[in-house]
Amino acid sequence: MNNFISELEKGELHVHLNGLISTTTIQKIIIEESIEVPKNFNLQSDLSREEPMACLKDYLKPWEVLRLIPTKRANLRVLMLNAFANLKQQNISFVEIRNSIIYLSFLNDISVDLALQWFLEEMEYASEKYQIKAGLIMTISRGDYCSDNFNVLMKAYEAIGKPSSVIGLDLAGNEDIVVSNGIGSLFKNAKDKYGFSITIHAGETGNKDNIREAIDLFGADRIGHGTAAGSDIETMSYIKEKNVCIEVCPISNRLTGAVKEEDYHPLIEFIKQDVPFVLCSDNPAIHNKTLNDDYLSFYNECERKDILENMFNIQKKFTFIKDYNAN
Repeated sequence: MNNFISELEKGELHVHLNGLISTTTIQKIIIEESIEVPKNFNLQSDLSREEPMACLKDYLKPWEVLRLIPTKRANLRVLMLNAFANLKQQNISFVEIRNSIIYLSFLNDISVDLALQWFLEEMEYASEKYQIKAGLIMTISRGDYCSDNFNVLMKAYEAIGKPSSVIGLDLAGNEDIVVSNGIGSLFKNAKDKYGFSITIHAGETGNKDNIREAIDLFGADRIGHGTAAGSDIETMSYIKEKNVCIEVCPISNRLTGAVKEEDYHPLIEFIKQDVPFVLCSDNPAIHNKTLNDDYLSFYNECERKDILENMFNIQKKFTFIKDYNAN
């Protein structure tokens, strides 16, 4: 099965840049940039998450350091090249990379439009080098400054000429933080104005209502994780009715505690109810795993080799990258 999976052509529709970078590369940049690591952070153990965590907050501990780099453009290239090298090893043909951009601006004391330009230029450089088609999904985090950050990103996007390599928007972060209906309108307006596709992290922490909200208020084309849907027939029917795709990250869902070790993964119900889904990795380097491992985890859950054989076609159907999208 390992050989079968490794030879499959793949797309990657849910992965965060910092979660793609090898731990050794992170450690080298931390040292090279003389980054002050938080006192409660162990560089040898806290950059990875290989065992199930009690909650999402514990899972996210690596970001206490990951959000501190890079502070040099040269190291942005190092990070991007390492990420794409890791993708290439998994026989991945196209990737949608998620990043907030705001952090890059802050860390390097540059404008958001310049940070966005840096990111896209380095992404395109790595894309060309490794012959992997790539697009950026700009991530906005839930919180007090959600609207402000959204508006800043849109202005930056316009300032650099609305590049086609920016393909979509993502809302991420603590789902317990209530966001106003106005945020959803901002996403929908950007979808209409710029042609962005929308993906929302929702239903990862057990709240199925966040999934319907993502579809109705934000105009979501895809749902990140969406594990809560697996226990509710009505939610799954609604997802299917709206032709919204779930980004299933089998290993991540176990490690974050979204799916308990003793429980079946909700993808079993997604298959039964014919809910569209794609297999993704989320943060493979943090897990010390790869997208191939997520495929294997999927197979171990349901033994559906036929779905794996067709997964690349499903990924092409639901990707936000226009050159691959089959719709």
